[in-house]
Amino acid sequence: MPDAPFKNQPLLTLDELALRLDEFVRSVDQFNRAYYFESHETLEDLWMVTPWPERQFFQAVIQMAAAFVHFVRGEYPGIIKLLDGALEKLLPFPPETFSVDVAALIAEVTRARDEIATLGIERFRDWDEQRRPRIEFIGTAA
Repeated sequence: MPDAPFKNQPLLTLDELALRLDEFVRSVDQFNRAYYFESHETLEDLWMVTPWPERQFFQAVIQMAAAFVHFVRGEYPGIIKLLDGALEKLLPFPPETFSVDVAALIAEVTRARDEIATLGIERFRDWDEQRRPRIEFIGTAA
């Protein structure tokens, strides 16, 4: 059997994390263009080696992407569960984290989650995917 990749990689230092933030920016761009699966995959490797609390922020973005993978696949329960998890993880963060407008993102995720939940399992496919949350950067940092 070939050697498996090292699963328990050491966590990045904050300086090392800063050098890899382009992966996060790429993931955000993919999410905003509705490439949800790709967004999830792009961010996963970085998330796995990111220290707390930053790790929790990246996990929220991964959960948002996974929620919309479920939407595309028509899997209603996963959408609500993952958006709830993403919101729970985003709430402790300051209004600006990694140059993301977190306050606006929380509002948008909450709106989308509530709209989809209101439609329920029978009608959630009527929801307009163009109303998905967008992850917006503040200023020119991104």
